Amino acid sequence: MADSKPRVVVGLDFGTTFSGFAFAHVSDPDKVYTFYQYPKAGTGSEKPYCKTLTGSYYKNLEGVWQFKSWGYPARVECTRDIQALRKQRASGPSNDPLQLPTVGKYFTRFKLHLASTEMGASTAQDLPPGLTVDVLITDYLREMGALVLKTLQNSYGAQLSKQAIQWCVTVPSIWDNAAKATMKRCMTSAGLVGGVAGSRHPLTMVLEPEAASFCCHKLLMEHLIEVGDKLLVADIGGGTSDIVLQEVVSIGMNSSFRVREVTTSSGGLCGGTYVDARFMEFLLKKIGPCLQECINEHPHLYSHLFQDWEHKKANFGDNITFGSSTDINLPSKLASKWEAYDRRMGIPVRDSYDEVEISYQEMQSIFDPVIEQNIQLILRQLEQVGAGAVKVLVVVGGFAGSPYLMDCIRKRFAGMVPQILTPPDPGSAVCQGAVMLACNPDTVLSRVCKKTYGIQSNKKFDENVDLPKYRKVVDGKSRCSKRFAVYARKGDKVEVDSCISKIFHPVYRGQKYLKLRLYSSCEMDPRYTSGVTVRKEGKIEIDMSKDMRLDRRRKVKVSIFFGGSSMEIKAEAMNFLAGRPEQLELPVEIGFF
Repeated sequence: MADSKPRVVVGLDFGTTFSGFAFAHVSDPDKVYTFYQYPKAGTGSEKPYCKTLTGSYYKNLEGVWQFKSWGYPARVECTRDIQALRKQRASGPSNDPLQLPTVGKYFTRFKLHLASTEMGASTAQDLPPGLTVDVLITDYLREMGALVLKTLQNSYGAQLSKQAIQWCVTVPSIWDNAAKATMKRCMTSAGLVGGVAGSRHPLTMVLEPEAASFCCHKLLMEHLIEVGDKLLVADIGGGTSDIVLQEVVSIGMNSSFRVREVTTSSGGLCGGTYVDARFMEFLLKKIGPCLQECINEHPHLYSHLFQDWEHKKANFGDNITFGSSTDINLPSKLASKWEAYDRRMGIPVRDSYDEVEISYQEMQSIFDPVIEQNIQLILRQLEQVGAGAVKVLVVVGGFAGSPYLMDCIRKRFAGMVPQILTPPDPGSAVCQGAVMLACNPDTVLSRVCKKTYGIQSNKKFDENVDLPKYRKVVDGKSRCSKRFAVYARKGDKVEVDSCISKIFHPVYRGQKYLKLRLYSSCEMDPRYTSGVTVRKEGKIEIDMSKDMRLDRRRKVKVSIFFGGSSMEIKAEAMNFLAGRPEQLELPVEIGFF
């Protein structure tokens, strides 16, 4: 096959508020290129950035949602359609309703629908009937994939196809298996992986903070760290914050950077969008209920407000704005409605309704609770290894570009960590690092289990311990039908690509099929595969009917392989004839849980 090996490695960072990609040709993997020339909003005023908006515009035509545009143009097109509709409606009742433009909806932050409810409250928009998170992500990835392919063909020739691309998608360390499975499914549905035209190379998933760690090693730390040093990487993006603490095992030339995970990685929903949510709460208190009424009547005003806010938020705390108040410009429709509301309610009229002044202390009150959540995540990781154990703290992600965030982190940890760094372009560290990790897959040597993993088994029933409801009498013997056969426990350090095996037998005479169910639990040593702390991850069924001679003495070796971009379960017949080994590949990694 012409594309039996990938020609180009692409690192795709699908983010909550912004998404981007980087790439490298396999013939020169040390040269990683970050893409900057995304379709803009059409104003010509935007500066090139390593990412574009994670947003899409849809129209509802006769009850069916149809994708129209993505990125910056999606937000502009939505606003333009709303304005055109209102203009035509205002021109008089004689307009034919069928000639009015169909107005749709702009969707953003839909990545947060993949976050587990265990992680806390999400700021994701509610989705209307007929539109699912799978559809939103798939459509967005399809458009991003088309831009990636066009970019690669411009760089390496028009003959390059999607089949020759090795995709490496980054995922938050706090995502569960269901979220990663959704991402893999959407990459396939978007035509980027598998199928007739998609990549022939398996999708690789890497943890966002691990990708950032490798990138920052290349950019910043080659002369700052030595073998045995510990480094903490905080990837603080738009929606999620991911923290990983690693120990350097080897370091040298030719990308020979090797690390081990020291503690269980952690994180939470405390990225930059949660500062945005607090900003809106502030405005609602400042302006009153007329703000929400105005946004309901003129949905595009929400985007106008946030375009100004995004700029002020990004600069807050720098040398120019330090100690100064911040002015947010208000659209004229909102200003008029606010003034009318104040007059109607008997509230003293302001000098101006065209802007809202936010004092420096008020800005701090908007930022501080979210920043404190991130500080506590970092602090809990540092406390696990003791004072002075971590030599370098690196902060990456879109929110890491905030001067105020970085100033707070430096002040809080100045006496605990000797080096506190952020790369020159923190928003691109993850997608660049994804490419680097894909080209150097043996960088991470071991990880720490976030959960306990095992397979349901039918062990001997213990009269003193086991619950009567789980008693099952098989061939005259009492069995416990819900026992948890542990393979790896929460907190265990598991080598990447390691294999853990156990032997299983048929439960009853004449058994032709063996059903294997993989479970995870947040308990160290769960006894049963049921309860609120246990989750079913997958299952396979093995046909044992080809050779029944040994009956219950037949042995099946069930192995779980940890590492790479997936967890693989494999079942092999040990002392009887069977077909090829049955296996189940899950889009998970030990470090992912």
